[in-house]
Amino acid sequence: MCLDAHAHGVRIQHDLFQTPNKVQLTFTDVATPESYARYPEGRGLGETMPMWRVQTEGYTTHEGQLVGVVSRDSGFLDSPDTEWISGGVNSKGPNAVAIGRHGNFLHWGFAASPTYMTPEAKDVFVNALHYITRFDHQAPIARKAPGTMMRSGMDTAIYDMSPEGYAAKVALYRGYQAEEAARKEAVRKRADAGEELSEADSWVLSSEPMEIPAQIAPASRFLSEKKIQELGSDPAKVALYLANIQPYVRPSGWFELSVDEELMELGIANSDLALLDRAIEMLQTDRRELGQGLLERYTEGGFSTYEDWKAWLDTHRDRLFFTEAGGYKWLVDTTGGAPAPPAPAREPVKATRRSPMATGLALRELSEGRFEVTLEVDLLKGWHAYASTPEESAYTVLSHKLSLPEGVTQVGDWVRPPTHPSPGEPGTAIFEGHVLFTCEVEADDRASAEEITCAVRYQVCDDSMCLPPTSKVLTF
Repeated sequence: MCLDAHAHGVRIQHDLFQTPNKVQLTFTDVATPESYARYPEGRGLGETMPMWRVQTEGYTTHEGQLVGVVSRDSGFLDSPDTEWISGGVNSKGPNAVAIGRHGNFLHWGFAASPTYMTPEAKDVFVNALHYITRFDHQAPIARKAPGTMMRSGMDTAIYDMSPEGYAAKVALYRGYQAEEAARKEAVRKRADAGEELSEADSWVLSSEPMEIPAQIAPASRFLSEKKIQELGSDPAKVALYLANIQPYVRPSGWFELSVDEELMELGIANSDLALLDRAIEMLQTDRRELGQGLLERYTEGGFSTYEDWKAWLDTHRDRLFFTEAGGYKWLVDTTGGAPAPPAPAREPVKATRRSPMATGLALRELSEGRFEVTLEVDLLKGWHAYASTPEESAYTVLSHKLSLPEGVTQVGDWVRPPTHPSPGEPGTAIFEGHVLFTCEVEADDRASAEEITCAVRYQVCDDSMCLPPTSKVLTF
């Protein structure tokens, strides 16, 4: 429970924002929550993010306002009947789900009643009620298995043991220590002044100083003390071991993972469909017991003969999906093959001093035959590109044009990110920071596997100089 008043990472082309109310969302640049830097996917974010205000009041600025709820993103998109629609300002990370769907359940995490919703949010909320009726009686395929840890937790541990990650953790803990020391000092001053202390005050004074964890400490969530001792104290060696065993881990207890030694022997990840083929083959060999055990461990098939298992796999092969959140199991997609929207987060492009503007092109499927194209632009702090200029201006405005193969057409205009007035240059608007341009394309029966290209032309400047205009052609 930590969702505040703003949404970000919004899938603006989703039907939730299109029908029955066509809503033109208003985005403003808002400071990126400091807590996001603690997460691997938050490391590339800039100082601000384009955000949509959902509530007129949030719990961090208005005492008494209700706190909203997010779902952690890890494992959320494991199932084909899930959708990540929007994130929101929270303390669980930049990819936590503020608005999403699982089967016939729609999660609207923002807590405010319509009295405290913005006019845009009221229209979207009505759309949400309309949207979820499409999924009436479509119960979720995969149910989240209680106490299940996702494999992504190992990615976080590996990063935290790296020099960069550990330095960030040390800085974080030193901040905690400074806050703790300041609280103790404030209580001592009140005690010295003769003020009667509360039970909470006494707890503050008696609490032990927070210690900075050892660099290999994150590994203890996944490895026994004995195993860590065997590997030694080198964080790089421990991190490499975690990376090597990651494809073969499975739940072994409440939020615990352990290595499936039989999988490691086979060299096949439990999320690889080849595991089921190999296990079924074993049923006709002297390793029948192992094959049957693996099939029962990673599916809900419940068969006992080679013929039954083979018929099950042949029938459902194209509709099988692996879910960690559902207990590290292979399940059958019963939605009729409707594609699951892809994860919202990608590793962002990153500008450098050598290249103060970086660009990238991405494509993701929204529904059958319909896709969202994203042109991602990252500008180094202090640099800007031009969104619009007066006719007499010599600056080159950022422009982009798609080239689409036969059978693929653009649907509607590009959705442009927020701009800022250029200081001291009347009539000039600029882009700064990390911005996204999106549009939709639609493919018909003539479309084949072709490239989509986007020609981009731009010029970047800082306070003292401008680089020559540049042209690039991006391909997906």
